[in-house]
Order: sequence, then C-alpha cells, then structure tokens
Amino acid sequence: FFLIKPSDVMSKWVGEAEQNIARLFAEARKYPRAVIFIDEIEALVPKRRSTHSTVMQRVVPEILQQLQGLEEHESALLLIGATNEPWSMDPAMLRPGRFDYRIYVPLPDFQARRRILELNLKGLPLSDDVNLDALAERTAGYSGADVVRVIEFATEEVFREAVITGEARPIGMVDFLNALGEIRPSVDPKDLKKFERFAKGR
Repeated sequence: FFLIKPSDVMSKWVGEAEQNIARLFAEARKYPRAVIFIDEIEALVPKRRSTHSTVMQRVVPEILQQLQGLEEHESALLLIGATNEPWSMDPAMLRPGRFDYRIYVPLPDFQARRRILELNLKGLPLSDDVNLDALAERTAGYSGADVVRVIEFATEEVFREAVITGEARPIGMVDFLNALGEIRPSVDPKDLKKFERFAKGR
C-alpha cells in the first residue's frame, strides 16, 4: 500500500517529478498486488489548460502514460485518488481506463459522527453530563475533520483554563457547546450538490 501526497512527488528540479511518478509505479509493479492511494490528487493532475506550470504539463502526461501501461503488466495494481475538488482534475484522468469509478463519500451520518466522537474522546477526562448522542445530533452537517476540531477546541479551552487557574477539571458538555458555537461546518451545502452531480457524471 503506497500512500502518496502531491508533495512527495513534486520537485523544483526539471524532470524529477516525472521520474518520481515512474519510480512509484515501477516499485508498485514489483508486487503481485498493490494499491497506490494519492491524497489531494487534484493538485497532482490539475486541468492542464488552467495551469501555466511547465512541471504540471509534464507530470499529467506521465501519470496518464503509467496508467495506460497498467494492463500490460501481470501485477494487480489499483490506483485510488481522493479529492475535495474533483472538478479541478484534468478531464483525461476521468476517461475510461483511468479512474473507472467515481465514489462519493458523503458527510458522516449520525452513527458515524457518534463513532468519531467516541474514538476521539477515548481516555479523556469527561464530566458525567457529556452526552455523545446529543453531540452527534448537534454536529449534523459537519465533516469528520470538523467533528475532531470541535473536540480539539473544547479540550484546548479546558487545558488553557487549567494552566491559568492551576486546577484541572473534566471536560463538560458546556465546553463542547461553546466549541460548537465557534466551529462551524466547513462544507458548503452548495458544494454537496456539486459533489453529488460529479459522482453521477453530470
């Protein structure tokens, strides 16, 4: 499993970014089965007509060439890309034989938000009044990262208070409610509609 970020590939030196791409795929092909997961893939394969970067003008074709050669190798290689801006990707990447499937991962539902809260609050000193169900309800429309940020904000405030007063106390429900008053959902409802249309190929 190869977890890649655009910064792992890009280089200021001419030709090095393309070589990094070639080396990545060559290394992955050494295994009978491999997965290349590229996070924020739109930064690695942006629309070539909208960028003046000479590096990107070479990187995108190199990735396309590597994908073209996947069927010629016996190894089973799966390429997965994650993005919050799928419409910023070069259209050539979305043609059949490149990314064949578009999977829309929606915002977490109630059960997912509750599980995120449960996992991230594990081991923290909580007051008896902290109600995970209520918090999961109140974070409707929040992304997973947003929910984690709410937790961080609440715990940071309690820690800051302990530093000032010299007395530690558990994290209470009021701390989370205060955090919710400060941390708003990062995903615009209009963007959600765009994601849904993109996933359907519209």
